[in-house]
Amino acid sequence: MAQNAAPDTRTRVFNAESFTLANGMTVVVIPNHRVPVITHMVWYRVGAADEPVGKSGIAHFLEHLMFKGTDTMKPGEFSKVIRGLGGNDNAFTSQDYTAYFQSISVEHLEKVMTMEASRMRGLNPPLAEVDSERQVILEERRQRIENDPRAYMAEQMRYALFPNHPYGTPNIGWASEMAELSWDDAKAMYDTWYAPNNAILVVAGDVKMETFKPLAEKIYGGLVPEDVPERQWR
Repeated sequence: MAQNAAPDTRTRVFNAESFTLANGMTVVVIPNHRVPVITHMVWYRVGAADEPVGKSGIAHFLEHLMFKGTDTMKPGEFSKVIRGLGGNDNAFTSQDYTAYFQSISVEHLEKVMTMEASRMRGLNPPLAEVDSERQVILEERRQRIENDPRAYMAEQMRYALFPNHPYGTPNIGWASEMAELSWDDAKAMYDTWYAPNNAILVVAGDVKMETFKPLAEKIYGGLVPEDVPERQWR
């Protein structure tokens, strides 16, 4: 006798709610009131697989540059402010997406949102920071890939598995191409893909939809959407 399927309890457990801003930005709210803390994340629908041929590593390079200054913030100020408020922040790049996150006391949520919104469309790092960060990602590759036999083997295996697909290119990039990456390369990817209508905002923690939605509309709703191209590799 066929058994009845077990009910899907994931939605009930996480109690996630979502809405879309007028500019196309998707917003997901996951309330959890056990402690007065929130995690605020912005996910962009762009990753290493979307890089132009010959520009491998540019998605990860741009991720680093997002911490190096905007029209309203100095290089390094973003993370310095977060740490000063008792929080932590970081980012990561995959083949399919790039994400930025902060975990902090809920009382600082509006500040964090304002800062994140400022670098969604106002990234402006000094060229000296660009040159310095290029060396940082090259050193990161040496440490994580070239000096780690298992990681190096995994990279070669992936290249062999996907010889004619962007998934065959490592997220961090090929060293020879990384060394030639410029601000113009990063800016081109930023201008093309970093837009509210290509982003998903996720906030989990001590928040309520009735108070958070107006805040999201106030801070992120004014960002101008862009004509984001279709992802060619899909």
